[in-house]
Amino acid sequence: MRKLIIVMLAAGLLVGCQSSTPVGPGKVVVTETTTIVPVPPTTTIPVDTKALFQFSPQTPEVLQTVFFNASTSVPGSDRTITNYSWDFGDGVSKSGLTTQHDFFPSGVYLVTLTVTDSLGKKTMFSQPVTVRPVVPVPGT
Repeated sequence: MRKLIIVMLAAGLLVGCQSSTPVGPGKVVVTETTTIVPVPPTTTIPVDTKALFQFSPQTPEVLQTVFFNASTSVPGSDRTITNYSWDFGDGVSKSGLTTQHDFFPSGVYLVTLTVTDSLGKKTMFSQPVTVRPVVPVPGT
C-alpha cells in the first residue's frame, strides 16, 4: 500500500508541474518564428535619348551669327551621344555639339537637331528661330 501511495503522489506532482508556471531558477528557451516575405523584383525603366538645344541671341538680325549649343541633350540609359546633326531650315546642315550659323533673308526658320546615341537610335528636337531685318541706325 505504501508503494501505491508514493507512486500516486509522484504522478500528482508531475501532472501539477506540467500544468503550472515554473517557479525559481531554471532555463527558459525562447523560440522565434519568422516568415520571409519575398521582395518583388524591381524594374528599371530605360530612359530614351533626348535631343535639346539652346541658341543666342534669341531674335537675331539678318546675317548676325547665331550660336547653337546641344549640351543640354541627354543620353539614354547606358548610352552616350555619338553624333549631333543640325538642319537650319534654309538648306544648310552642320554637325557638332556646338555650332554657329547666320540666316538670310529675315523670317522664321525651323532649326532641327538630330542626335544619335551609341545604340544607333536617333531623336530630333526642333525650335523656331525668328530672324528680324536689320534696323538701320539713325544718322549712319
